[in-house]
Amino acid sequence: MTKPELSLMMTRYDRTQPLFSGAVTIDGAQLNVCPPPVQGDACYKPVYEQFDIAEMSLSWYVMARLRGEPLIALPIFPLRMFIQPYLFCREPSAIRTPEDLQGKRIGIQQYRITVGLWARGILKEHHGVDFSKNEWITSEAEGAGFEIPANIDLRQSEENLETLLFDGALDALLLPNVSKTFRTGDPRLRRIFSDCRAAVQDYFQATGIFPITHVMVVHEQLLANYPWLCHQLVDAFNEAERRCQSDYEYPKRFSFPTAVLFLEEEEKRFGKNSWAHGLDANRKVLAKFIEYAKDQGYIPYQPALDDIFAPLRD
Repeated sequence: MTKPELSLMMTRYDRTQPLFSGAVTIDGAQLNVCPPPVQGDACYKPVYEQFDIAEMSLSWYVMARLRGEPLIALPIFPLRMFIQPYLFCREPSAIRTPEDLQGKRIGIQQYRITVGLWARGILKEHHGVDFSKNEWITSEAEGAGFEIPANIDLRQSEENLETLLFDGALDALLLPNVSKTFRTGDPRLRRIFSDCRAAVQDYFQATGIFPITHVMVVHEQLLANYPWLCHQLVDAFNEAERRCQSDYEYPKRFSFPTAVLFLEEEEKRFGKNSWAHGLDANRKVLAKFIEYAKDQGYIPYQPALDDIFAPLRD
């Protein structure tokens, strides 16, 4: 019997490279693996309509699923992000700790993006910052069917967010990527978590959570046609991750001067399998995400995780 050909769209990460190269495959289908046509499509387009299997923003997925759109997530999580490195303020600024963000004007690309959801939840739960007391300024329209909650003070600006920050029209920035301005060493921009490494480690030690931001999704009909697909793909992504970690066992291949020490330290901090796929390994982090999504008005109720993730079937 001829295997079905299925398109699989995702970003080329180290942990997904074995799927791109064909070193890792599945038995039931021929996977045609490709990167997103435009970087960021996972957050801006209904990718499950374009591809058989696709990487998608977790917040967009959960909203779409609860609206009744015909897609379902596989318990595969290609992107996770600690939020502490992505919060910035200008220098000089009176903001010295995350608690100082209470009531401040915060710029963000879109309010709805998943890193924003995680940041607001973490700031509220662990630092006492009530996001409904902040003023939010965005640089892009929301899209994805997202409606701004009635208790949120938000306006969209045509001005560059960093320019607004440096001009004093904003107090802080929450970014999905580290600012190029910051990377160049511009002294006008600094992180709000001054000892960011310690802040990340403290958060992880306290919660055991490595925040998930992206998930793999499929059309419901595809999964009905191939009920074995979820199990095979979870196994494939875990094998790709295993191969990635195996490559890291030879740290001299990296261009970082202290790569051998860095890799040992990361394993001590976060364990040997921090990118594990599968629902059972990720129930705690996903339950917290759903809690935050409901609290912030993304979804009308908290669904059971088994209702929004495909089951593993042989």
